[in-house]
Amino acid sequence: MNDIALGISHITDWQGYDHMLYLLALVARYDLRHSGKAALLATAFTVGHSLTLAVASLDLFRIPGDWVEFLIPVTIFITALWSLKVGEESAQKQRQGYALAVCFGLIHGLGFSSFFRISRDEAAGVIGGLFRFNLGVEIGQLVIVAGLLALASMLRASKVTEREQQLFVCGGAMFLSLVMGLERLPW
Repeated sequence: MNDIALGISHITDWQGYDHMLYLLALVARYDLRHSGKAALLATAFTVGHSLTLAVASLDLFRIPGDWVEFLIPVTIFITALWSLKVGEESAQKQRQGYALAVCFGLIHGLGFSSFFRISRDEAAGVIGGLFRFNLGVEIGQLVIVAGLLALASMLRASKVTEREQQLFVCGGAMFLSLVMGLERLPW
């Protein structure tokens, strides 16, 4: 499997539901009318995880896997809480959202790194393989985000308000991430 397809399959695989849940929490308030903002948030997340994926894949830095697996639901919980509290978006809140996505992408990149090290195409070289894997992850994320936004737009057509959507999505993400975090306690 080439590295682009590997990235797409990794992010869209149901075993990676924690990454999908993160994306859901990240775009909790949006529908298709806000697809540009949602895509930029997903791309900010990609920037973050691309950085740590590169560092970790080159074996320059490692964090114990049990801590990474614990921190991933923590990022989901905090993102859902942040998304729940965001009201009207100002330019400052948008910048905060992008910074949050980049920072939490750093943690998720550590989760991707062991999968990438095991699965990558050795003949492709590390740098080219990383670029293609990240491109695949980004494509997969944008497909997931587009599906979430389409579903949100259908809900809006059914008279579900933005706030109701936020409460339901963020509440569900917070609950699921809390359960995941408790299951993954590293001590």
